[in-house]
Amino acid sequence: MNWKSPLQWKVSLFFAAFLAGGLWAVWQGKGPQGEFPGALFLIVLLAFMAIIWLAVGRFLIQPLNEMTGIAEKFAGGLFNWRVRLGTRRDELGRLGNELNRMARAVGEKIDRLAKNLAETEALLGGMEEGVLILDLNGRIKNINRSMEVILPQTYPTDVGKHYLEVFRDPELNDLIQATLADKKGYRRSLTPLGQPGRTFQVQSSLVQYAENGAEGIIVVFHDVTDLKRLERVRQDFVANVSHELRTPLTAIKGYVEALRDGGLQDPVQAEQFLRVIQRHAERMDKIVSDLLLLSEMESGDRVVQKESLILPEVIQTAVEALGSMAEAKKQKIQVQTAEGLNLIRADSQKIHQVMINLLHNAISYTSEEGSIKVEATPVSDGVEVSVTDNGIGIPPDDLPRIFERFYRVDKGRSRELGGTGLGLSIVKHIVEAHGGHVRVESKPGKGSRFTIFLPR
Repeated sequence: MNWKSPLQWKVSLFFAAFLAGGLWAVWQGKGPQGEFPGALFLIVLLAFMAIIWLAVGRFLIQPLNEMTGIAEKFAGGLFNWRVRLGTRRDELGRLGNELNRMARAVGEKIDRLAKNLAETEALLGGMEEGVLILDLNGRIKNINRSMEVILPQTYPTDVGKHYLEVFRDPELNDLIQATLADKKGYRRSLTPLGQPGRTFQVQSSLVQYAENGAEGIIVVFHDVTDLKRLERVRQDFVANVSHELRTPLTAIKGYVEALRDGGLQDPVQAEQFLRVIQRHAERMDKIVSDLLLLSEMESGDRVVQKESLILPEVIQTAVEALGSMAEAKKQKIQVQTAEGLNLIRADSQKIHQVMINLLHNAISYTSEEGSIKVEATPVSDGVEVSVTDNGIGIPPDDLPRIFERFYRVDKGRSRELGGTGLGLSIVKHIVEAHGGHVRVESKPGKGSRFTIFLPR
């Protein structure tokens, strides 16, 4: 028996008192007379008390002690323990069964909560969006890893702190304060301190927990920097296309009106006007053709018809196509192709377009009597083709943007030379569609070198 049990001591004191009363009665000679002498009565009393003592310990105190121990295990979170009362059908048996049933139910609920918590933590940890959860007192309850990246001053140890102790961003603090005060969600576009150039769409919402009715707020940061950039590119693209088409359209319209106003009566002037109209119409046709080609290369279903290609022949064909343009400026084009160039598989028409665009660009921005060199050399996993000129070169600040659509270093000079601003962008997309890449090296006043890599 467990002598540390309070119940055990109470029962023991009861029987001790009962025994003391029997002994006192025998001592005073007040025990039963005639049937049993005093000593025999004492022995019977002691035997009776021992039987009662063993029965109480076996059927009452021991089960209660066991259930007390199991309840302590439950309190410590060990719900896999069970009360073992056999087949008892009395009150203690029912109490033990209820304890076991409660342990199973609580254990299953804790397992579900642990699983849900693990899934939630995995979800928050795997999200690219930053997530911040606070209670209605403004104290931080949870922060995911993305949030620690978005707000560099945030750490996991900040959980439990008030948001004003952690965040030093006025716009974010205003959003949280408004959500806590009004108990409704807000959406704002924020640029957090420490993240210059980054834009986040921040959504705050009120959240209620079903298990205890408590409330809090959740703040989600979604990085929309790339979307904003794409939106600016789209707007710039529309504006550039409109401008590029408006210029030749305005010229065509003006010369058509001049012809109607009497220009047709002068054959020499009419011929001059028609040549101008034709030149601007060809410029518009070139812009539209380049836009269609660029759209084709940017689309997901772009078609690159790869076939065996003899690169030196493609280069020579492009040089011959622009030979008259180079001769008009008294420029020399030197072609140097290494021996043993292996056949590559590529779209011959599109690679020809790449060479045309690079050579046209070199001829246009190289002064008269300048020189242009085309080289093709094999490399470990493909072939490199470079076009080098000694022209005006490109300023360092403009180098990162020259492959953008309609981007020009010198807008006035580019339009004067008849460029569309799409040539280098087309080069980049065609080369990347073949699994290659393009790079540029340039120094202002010294010239430029464009190099494309095509894999085998």
